[in-house]
Amino acid sequence: MHTSTTYTLLASVGLLLGGCAYTEDALNHFDFNGTVRIPVEAVQVEMRDDDNETWTIDDPRAMGPIYMGVFPSVVDNLYDFSHPEIGPVTSDGQSGDAYPLGGNTVGRFEWGCYQQLICQTVTGRYSSYDDVLEFFRDEVRDPILDTNGQEVTSGIEYQEQCFEYKYATDDYEIAFIDDGQLDFALTSDGQYYEAETSIPHVPFYEGMTVWGWADMPSEGFGFTTCNSSIGESVYYYEEQYDVGSNFSDVLNFPGTYIDHGDYVENEGYVLTSTEDEFVLELGFRYED
Repeated sequence: MHTSTTYTLLASVGLLLGGCAYTEDALNHFDFNGTVRIPVEAVQVEMRDDDNETWTIDDPRAMGPIYMGVFPSVVDNLYDFSHPEIGPVTSDGQSGDAYPLGGNTVGRFEWGCYQQLICQTVTGRYSSYDDVLEFFRDEVRDPILDTNGQEVTSGIEYQEQCFEYKYATDDYEIAFIDDGQLDFALTSDGQYYEAETSIPHVPFYEGMTVWGWADMPSEGFGFTTCNSSIGESVYYYEEQYDVGSNFSDVLNFPGTYIDHGDYVENEGYVLTSTEDEFVLELGFRYED
């Protein structure tokens, strides 16, 4: 009797577990693929140095991260640019939460191995170490300096710095160097820089809207969505500092971070099925 009862219980448990089985296909979550395009004139960034000298960078490497989110809807009566609808405002000076259903970026902040480059380098923008050196020397006009104040002129020296500080042994471990295909490519008509992208694992509700914006640099090549006081920390002899990262709530409160010169999607892309491929055209330049 005891043995028979044991087998009966085991069989019952097996049936219960089998009844709870599920596959990921049964979940209401999907990956949405799409394209982000930004006009070529958007990468023309006005710069100004401490001596009040001005010049223009005309280079896609100047773009900060492109932030994309899926939201219940997008409206045009909250800010001087389109913005996701928001929830209740619960405190003075605080915007309501936009409640994103999912999100992603085209490029992300990744520390560039020198303290000078905190919140300065973005993934998907540089093909080599020499590419980074050239950009900051010739375009930003702020050459990369080593800890002794000497200009770094060799890609090999730069690579050694990254390997030493990031405990890396190969370039594939250095996220801001990509010798393959970079994020943005010029379209055949020469009017846009375009990137293929995706927003993964999003719950689907018909009518929800994909929307986003590009964090463009200030005149001093700073980015509003990057916090220099967070991220991993460097403790290397006399050097002690945080390497920075993006704020965690940029999709919850986009209006807090969109600043002068940023490019914003005008209307958003309304999703009507799980097979939709969205297109975001960041064509509106915000000027406060």
